[in-house]
Amino acid sequence: MPASTRLPVDELRTQFAALRRGATVFFDNASGAQVPDRVVDRIVVAMREMQVNKGGAYAPSRRITEAKERVRARTASFLGASDPSEVVFGPNATTLITLLARSLGDTLERGDELVVTGLDHHANIDPWRALERHGARTLRWELDDPAAGLRVADLEPLLGPRTRAVAFTAASNVLGTYTPVAEACAAIRRAGGLAVVDAVHFAPHRLPDVSAFGCDVLVFSPYKVVGPHLGAMWLGPRARERLAGHPLSFFEPRGPQVWEAGTQNHEAMLGWGAALDYLEAIGSSAGGGRPAWRDAYAAIEAHERRILARMLAGLGELGYELYGPPGVEGRTATVAFNHPERPPEAMAEAFAAQGIAVASGHAYAYDLVMHGLGLGERGGAVRASALHYTDDGDVDRLLAVAADLAPGRA
Repeated sequence: MPASTRLPVDELRTQFAALRRGATVFFDNASGAQVPDRVVDRIVVAMREMQVNKGGAYAPSRRITEAKERVRARTASFLGASDPSEVVFGPNATTLITLLARSLGDTLERGDELVVTGLDHHANIDPWRALERHGARTLRWELDDPAAGLRVADLEPLLGPRTRAVAFTAASNVLGTYTPVAEACAAIRRAGGLAVVDAVHFAPHRLPDVSAFGCDVLVFSPYKVVGPHLGAMWLGPRARERLAGHPLSFFEPRGPQVWEAGTQNHEAMLGWGAALDYLEAIGSSAGGGRPAWRDAYAAIEAHERRILARMLAGLGELGYELYGPPGVEGRTATVAFNHPERPPEAMAEAFAAQGIAVASGHAYAYDLVMHGLGLGERGGAVRASALHYTDDGDVDRLLAVAADLAPGRA
């Protein structure tokens, strides 16, 4: 689908049971997306016909083994990688980052340095801080201006010969701001460290590209990209060379099984494959695959920019305090805001009473929200996050409730 083509949102929404019901308007998509029917159907088939373990000689086991590996290969393509064995699945991104950090911890010496940021979800901060018990030092890539996001100029002074890894987000799950990922990865690799990219909030809005990023590790959550609850991690050659994971004693030292301890969630993996099919179908490139996903994401981003512009303008005109960049450039369709007099939790409850789902608090980006934005005493912020299936009617309902609650009116 060329970028100039309008996303067929009305048709796409018919593929989601939760959206067809219409009981809830979903503006908490940054916490998890709704899933299209084909995802549910694929999960049901997996559990009805392939509820067995992999590696057996009998037909259902062969089917689930082959189906899982097809999903692994498609996920590699989705990420811009060429080797399916570099893709690892797990229960969620937090668990995978924790496993990654523990493995890096096995290689650290006293005085080694790790860098985390003042922007990230704590799933990509605390596992790295925990490595201080190995004698490592944790440095912070701070934000000069939270609204502007992370700047590589602020990272470079932190890098040196003892840098072992820099963990940073590709997009803020609160402010929506994008990070200059490729530029940051280039600086990190020049210093000899591993570039670890959290693409959890990025992947629902832009197509990840590990080759263009130049990263060593990328983690994302399929359940935030219209898939089931599942985590996925890509490990590039430098990461696999340095990190051994914690495999059982008889495993080969470099395959995905090094990181996939125990039986994986087969049905979720197949459901994620169906989500990839859904995204591919939005694109129009002949042959499908990554060209189709590129087309799809171009149309998705254009649609989300228009939705975001309406959200920002409407909330701003109603007198709400907005956080993050002032316009649509350089950010996802995620808006953090506050009522000047009402706490965010009370606002979320008021929206919920009218069938509008928003988040409140710190969204696990505790350092950013409570300290960086100075919202600790206020209890954080309200977050309204849109996805490609968000339509103008959803925005109308959000703004109508926001108007009823607006400063000076409620």
